[in-house]
Amino acid sequence: MNIALRAILFLTLLLAGCAAPRIVVLSDPLDARERNDLGVAHESAGEPDLALQAYTEAADKDPSWDQPLINLGNVHAALGRWAEAEDGYRRALRRNPGNPEAMNNLAYSLARQGRDSEALEWSAKALDLDPDNPLFACTRALALLQAGRRDEAVALLDGVLRALPGDDPLRPDAAALRERALRAAPGERVDIQP
Repeated sequence: MNIALRAILFLTLLLAGCAAPRIVVLSDPLDARERNDLGVAHESAGEPDLALQAYTEAADKDPSWDQPLINLGNVHAALGRWAEAEDGYRRALRRNPGNPEAMNNLAYSLARQGRDSEALEWSAKALDLDPDNPLFACTRALALLQAGRRDEAVALLDGVLRALPGDDPLRPDAAALRERALRAAPGERVDIQP
Protein backbone atom coordinates (compact mmCIF):
# COMPACT_ATOMS: atom_id res chain seq x y z
CA MET A 1 0.00 0.00 0.00
CA ASN A 2 2.78 2.33 0.83
CA ILE A 3 4.39 1.79 -2.59
CA ALA A 4 1.06 2.29 -4.39
CA LEU A 5 0.42 5.53 -2.47
CA ARG A 6 3.89 6.76 -3.34
CA ALA A 7 3.36 5.91 -7.03
CA ILE A 8 0.05 7.78 -7.11
CA LEU A 9 1.61 10.78 -5.35
CA PHE A 10 4.56 10.72 -7.78
CA LEU A 11 2.25 10.55 -10.81
CA THR A 12 0.10 13.38 -9.40
CA LEU A 13 3.13 15.62 -8.93
CA LEU A 14 4.46 14.69 -12.35
CA LEU A 15 1.17 15.53 -14.06
CA ALA A 16 0.80 18.74 -12.06
CA GLY A 17 4.26 19.78 -13.22
CA CYS A 18 3.25 19.27 -16.84
CA ALA A 19 0.15 21.38 -16.42
CA ALA A 20 1.94 24.29 -14.76
CA PRO A 21 2.08 27.44 -16.89
CA ARG A 22 5.42 28.18 -18.43
CA ILE A 23 6.91 31.45 -19.51
CA VAL A 24 8.39 31.16 -22.96
CA VAL A 25 10.51 34.01 -24.24
CA LEU A 26 10.42 34.32 -27.99
CA SER A 27 13.00 36.40 -29.75
CA ASP A 28 12.70 37.96 -33.17
CA PRO A 29 15.33 36.36 -35.39
CA LEU A 30 15.38 39.42 -37.67
CA ASP A 31 17.65 42.35 -36.91
CA ALA A 32 16.67 45.96 -37.65
CA ARG A 33 17.97 45.93 -41.23
CA GLU A 34 16.22 42.68 -42.06
CA ARG A 35 13.02 43.96 -40.46
CA ASN A 36 13.32 47.15 -42.58
CA ASP A 37 13.85 45.02 -45.71
CA LEU A 38 10.71 43.10 -44.80
CA GLY A 39 8.88 46.42 -44.65
CA VAL A 40 10.15 47.29 -48.12
CA ALA A 41 8.87 43.94 -49.40
CA HIS A 42 5.45 44.51 -47.83
CA GLU A 43 5.33 48.03 -49.25
CA SER A 44 6.21 46.75 -52.73
CA ALA A 45 3.52 44.08 -52.44
CA GLY A 46 0.87 46.71 -51.65
CA GLU A 47 0.57 45.76 -47.98
CA PRO A 48 0.90 49.14 -46.21
CA ASP A 49 -0.27 47.96 -42.78
CA LEU A 50 2.34 45.20 -42.69
CA ALA A 51 4.98 47.62 -43.99
CA LEU A 52 4.14 50.11 -41.23
CA GLN A 53 4.43 47.37 -38.62
CA ALA A 54 7.79 46.17 -39.96
CA TYR A 55 9.23 49.70 -40.15
CA THR A 56 8.07 50.44 -36.60
CA GLU A 57 9.72 47.25 -35.35
CA ALA A 58 12.93 48.04 -37.26
CA ALA A 59 13.02 51.53 -35.74
CA ASP A 60 12.49 50.07 -32.26
CA LYS A 61 15.26 47.50 -32.75
CA ASP A 62 17.87 50.14 -33.65
CA PRO A 63 17.11 53.46 -31.96
CA SER A 64 20.02 55.15 -33.73
CA TRP A 65 18.94 54.28 -37.30
CA ASP A 66 16.76 56.80 -39.12
CA GLN A 67 15.89 54.97 -42.37
CA PRO A 68 12.97 52.92 -40.98
CA LEU A 69 11.37 56.16 -39.79
CA ILE A 70 11.77 57.74 -43.23
CA ASN A 71 10.20 54.62 -44.74
CA LEU A 72 7.40 54.82 -42.17
CA GLY A 73 6.76 58.42 -43.22
CA ASN A 74 6.81 57.43 -46.88
CA VAL A 75 4.06 54.84 -46.36
CA HIS A 76 1.92 57.37 -44.52
CA ALA A 77 2.56 59.89 -47.32
CA ALA A 78 1.52 57.35 -49.94
CA LEU A 79 -1.72 56.91 -48.00
CA GLY A 80 -2.25 60.68 -47.85
CA ARG A 81 -1.71 60.80 -44.10
CA TRP A 82 0.43 63.92 -44.13
CA ALA A 83 0.53 64.58 -40.37
CA GLU A 84 1.68 61.00 -39.71
CA ALA A 85 4.23 61.29 -42.51
CA GLU A 86 5.51 64.51 -40.96
CA ASP A 87 5.88 62.75 -37.61
CA GLY A 88 7.96 59.96 -39.17
CA TYR A 89 10.30 62.42 -40.88
CA ARG A 90 10.68 64.56 -37.76
CA ARG A 91 11.52 61.46 -35.71
CA ALA A 92 14.10 60.48 -38.35
CA LEU A 93 15.63 63.95 -38.12
CA ARG A 94 15.89 63.65 -34.35
CA ARG A 95 17.99 60.55 -34.94
CA ASN A 96 20.00 62.05 -37.80
CA PRO A 97 19.63 65.84 -38.01
CA GLY A 98 21.70 66.02 -41.21
CA ASN A 99 19.68 63.61 -43.37
CA PRO A 100 18.67 65.48 -46.55
CA GLU A 101 16.16 62.79 -47.58
CA ALA A 102 14.24 63.24 -44.33
CA MET A 103 14.43 67.04 -44.77
CA ASN A 104 13.11 66.87 -48.33
CA ASN A 105 10.30 64.49 -47.46
CA LEU A 106 9.37 66.61 -44.46
CA ALA A 107 9.26 69.67 -46.73
CA TYR A 108 6.92 67.87 -49.12
CA SER A 109 4.60 66.71 -46.32
CA LEU A 110 4.52 70.25 -44.89
CA ALA A 111 3.71 71.67 -48.33
CA ARG A 112 0.87 69.17 -48.67
CA GLN A 113 -0.49 70.51 -45.40
CA GLY A 114 -0.28 74.11 -46.64
CA ARG A 115 2.53 75.06 -44.27
CA ASP A 116 4.50 77.07 -46.82
CA SER A 117 7.14 78.76 -44.68
CA GLU A 118 8.19 75.51 -43.00
CA ALA A 119 8.19 73.71 -46.36
CA LEU A 120 10.44 76.42 -47.81
CA GLU A 121 12.80 76.17 -44.86
CA TRP A 122 13.20 72.39 -45.00
CA SER A 123 13.38 72.21 -48.80
CA ALA A 124 16.18 74.81 -48.77
CA LYS A 125 18.11 72.81 -46.17
CA ALA A 126 17.76 69.58 -48.16
CA LEU A 127 18.82 71.23 -51.41
CA ASP A 128 21.79 72.93 -49.71
CA LEU A 129 23.03 69.51 -48.58
CA ASP A 130 22.43 67.82 -51.95
CA PRO A 131 22.23 70.54 -54.63
CA ASP A 132 22.39 68.10 -57.56
CA ASN A 133 19.41 66.02 -56.46
CA PRO A 134 16.59 66.66 -58.98
CA LEU A 135 13.91 65.34 -56.64
CA PHE A 136 14.96 67.80 -53.95
CA ALA A 137 14.90 70.60 -56.53
CA CYS A 138 11.36 69.62 -57.55
CA THR A 139 10.22 69.65 -53.93
CA ARG A 140 11.79 73.08 -53.51
CA ALA A 141 10.08 74.30 -56.70
CA LEU A 142 6.76 72.98 -55.45
CA ALA A 143 7.18 74.82 -52.14
CA LEU A 144 8.19 77.99 -53.99
CA LEU A 145 5.19 77.75 -56.29
CA GLN A 146 2.83 77.18 -53.41
CA ALA A 147 4.31 80.23 -51.67
CA GLY A 148 3.65 82.37 -54.77
CA ARG A 149 7.27 82.54 -55.92
CA ARG A 150 6.61 81.46 -59.50
CA ASP A 151 9.70 82.82 -61.22
CA GLU A 152 12.06 81.10 -58.78
CA ALA A 153 10.14 77.84 -59.20
CA VAL A 154 10.29 78.03 -63.01
CA ALA A 155 14.03 78.78 -62.98
CA LEU A 156 14.68 75.84 -60.67
CA LEU A 157 12.57 73.50 -62.82
CA ASP A 158 14.31 74.70 -65.98
CA GLY A 159 17.59 73.59 -64.43
CA VAL A 160 16.12 70.23 -63.42
CA LEU A 161 14.78 69.59 -66.92
CA ARG A 162 18.12 70.50 -68.52
CA ALA A 163 19.94 68.06 -66.25
CA LEU A 164 17.52 65.12 -66.40
CA PRO A 165 17.90 62.52 -69.15
CA GLY A 166 14.91 62.16 -71.43
CA ASP A 167 13.93 58.77 -70.01
CA ASP A 168 14.16 59.74 -66.31
CA PRO A 169 10.86 58.90 -64.55
CA LEU A 170 10.94 62.26 -62.74
CA ARG A 171 11.03 64.21 -66.01
CA PRO A 172 7.24 64.15 -66.80
CA ASP A 173 6.39 65.32 -63.27
CA ALA A 174 8.97 68.12 -63.39
CA ALA A 175 7.70 69.22 -66.81
CA ALA A 176 4.08 69.17 -65.63
CA LEU A 177 4.98 71.21 -62.56
CA ARG A 178 6.82 73.73 -64.77
CA GLU A 179 3.78 74.07 -67.04
CA ARG A 180 1.57 74.55 -64.02
CA ALA A 181 3.94 77.23 -62.76
CA LEU A 182 3.90 79.02 -66.11
CA ARG A 183 0.09 79.18 -66.04
CA ALA A 184 0.21 80.98 -62.68
CA ALA A 185 0.53 84.72 -62.50
CA PRO A 186 3.68 86.08 -60.81
CA GLY A 187 3.00 86.25 -57.07
CA GLU A 188 -0.02 83.95 -57.33
CA ARG A 189 -0.06 81.23 -54.71
CA VAL A 190 -0.62 77.88 -56.38
CA ASP A 191 -2.26 75.46 -53.99
CA ILE A 192 -0.87 71.94 -54.38
CA GLN A 193 -3.28 70.36 -51.96
CA PRO A 194 -5.79 68.02 -53.56
